[in-house]
Amino acid sequence: MQGNIFSSILGTIQRAVAVFLSRETPWYVKLLLGAGLLYVISPYDLIPEWTPIIGIMDDLALAALLITWAAGFRK
Repeated sequence: MQGNIFSSILGTIQRAVAVFLSRETPWYVKLLLGAGLLYVISPYDLIPEWTPIIGIMDDLALAALLITWAAGFRK
């Protein structure tokens, strides 16, 4: 179970890097993806991290949605 979670996280990170490095990805997609991922690691949130479960889940959901959206622009 734990190995599956880590392999999923690693795959997501690899997709984000591939989108950034791809020449086919438009600049505005790279900009939005980068800004969104910076927001995820930022200490300032709409829902603070100390809020049980929801505080972390909103950041993870945003990161997953951004990466999935941006990966659709890569050919």
